[in-house]
Amino acid sequence: MILVIGAGVAGLSCALAAARAGAEVELVTCGVMSGTAGETRSLSGGNTALAQGGIAASVGASDTVGMHLEDTLRAGAGIVDAEAAEVLVRDGRSAVRRLIDDGFAADREATGDPALGLEAAHRRHRIVHAGGDRTGAVLHGHLLRRALLEGRIRLRDAHSLVSLVEDAGAVTGAMLQHGSGRTETVRAAAVVLATGGYAALYSRTSNEPGAQGTGIVQAARAGALVSDLEFVQFHPTVLAGAGTLISEAVRGAGAFLRDGSGRRFMLAADPAAELAPRDVVSREIHRVLRERGEEVVWLDATGLERDGGPGTLARRFPAISAATREHGHDWTRDPVPVSPAAHYTMGGVLSDLDGRSSVPGLFVAGEAASTGVHGGNRLASNSLLEGLVFGRRAGLAAVRFAGSRERWEPRGAGFSSLARTAEQVRLPASPGRVAPKLAGLAAPAPAPIVAAVSAGLGVERDAEGLAAAGAVFAAHAGAAAALAGMVGAAATAREESRGSHQRSDFPDSDPAATRRRAFRAVFASEPSTRTPPCDAAAPVGFRTALRSGRTASEPRSFVSC
Repeated sequence: MILVIGAGVAGLSCALAAARAGAEVELVTCGVMSGTAGETRSLSGGNTALAQGGIAASVGASDTVGMHLEDTLRAGAGIVDAEAAEVLVRDGRSAVRRLIDDGFAADREATGDPALGLEAAHRRHRIVHAGGDRTGAVLHGHLLRRALLEGRIRLRDAHSLVSLVEDAGAVTGAMLQHGSGRTETVRAAAVVLATGGYAALYSRTSNEPGAQGTGIVQAARAGALVSDLEFVQFHPTVLAGAGTLISEAVRGAGAFLRDGSGRRFMLAADPAAELAPRDVVSREIHRVLRERGEEVVWLDATGLERDGGPGTLARRFPAISAATREHGHDWTRDPVPVSPAAHYTMGGVLSDLDGRSSVPGLFVAGEAASTGVHGGNRLASNSLLEGLVFGRRAGLAAVRFAGSRERWEPRGAGFSSLARTAEQVRLPASPGRVAPKLAGLAAPAPAPIVAAVSAGLGVERDAEGLAAAGAVFAAHAGAAAALAGMVGAAATAREESRGSHQRSDFPDSDPAATRRRAFRAVFASEPSTRTPPCDAAAPVGFRTALRSGRTASEPRSFVSC
């Protein structure tokens, strides 16, 4: 049996691939199933259903896999794993065509061809969308219906991951907790984590409250390597006073940004203006807000309504139109207030191109994984595509592993290089087993952790802010503190600015730092002979430590005391 934890696009794609390959699948989600049997059933929770813009794929007549690959590499700030990106765009085109052939209700032109949108850093219109700006919800519903009709998939809703089960150095199952409080250990021939990222650790986020990196923490607790945790993508345009994202497709259609004086400031910031990569736009908004002492900038979409005629915005962006009305804005007549918010996390469990982690029996897919496909900054709308492509690959690989017990050999030059050079980070907080609050499986992260993450690990970081955040993480136990500690350690180690990781004390990119980094977390409550003891004289917070006695070729250890 294959145990898949998480029922977003990656988890559902994984479960379907594994079941269609002949495996029995247990699909676990903290969401709750509602509705009657058949087409009306839905599953609450998760970020997939919130996705607005669409799925990036080179299915247009004037587009190519090569151009999509080049755009992905360019957006990733010089550290994209090219092999992973090539798999994404090559398999992705086939995956989207297969999805449409399977009945996915993509929006279409009058000709019958898929309607293709334009988003930042794409050279072509290649964003396949559905329901206007409800692509994620339509996609999630489509995949869920297919899963419910698949006889080999058993869905466990209202369950959350407590811990992974290990035996002789391999992951062999998981302890799960139902919303009622009942716990159960489920054994499996292979476990796939599709539990999402950690952007809900921020006070201002577009994510569901459950996106706290639980799966990543439990994988690290089982000994899995993690990588790229310092790279957190902030979406530039999230509606002020709400967690409602205003899709990049709005700017792709012609909307633009103004500061408090009405000036269109992105024209001077980048040749692509509002369609520059997300890290560039978020950074410029952050600069404008700091210099002007203001809290919001203004997104002006009134020209779309004026040029397209009454009802244009409501037809193309129905969900956003409803959200703006709900919060008292008429975006057909006036600009709406927006600012950056944590949106997507590029880091996660180090995984090869088939989802294998560094721990036998443990596969990872989607936002919980770190294949290097996004580098330092994800290209818009590559996230749903990633779930489709790498979820399917992980499902098929899990079936092969479960059937033959093949030797555990993660493949790919990128994975091998990172595994060889992995550094250790010692953390004071033990994640322990996750104990969900029974009143709600997606309870918010502890307020002190959220405040420290938001202050020290935001759009712009520096050593002082990282150290202050580290002191807070060191004073707390639990999964959120442990995950935040790993992110802080990674951000401290990267002494440069690159993509979504910006250091005011290291404002330039370092040409010698064009590589990803992998870490093995060692928690203070867990013994390890691989990590030097904590230096009691070191200040609280994150810093490079114990440099004396090591050669230039030896990896550094990062110690938090």
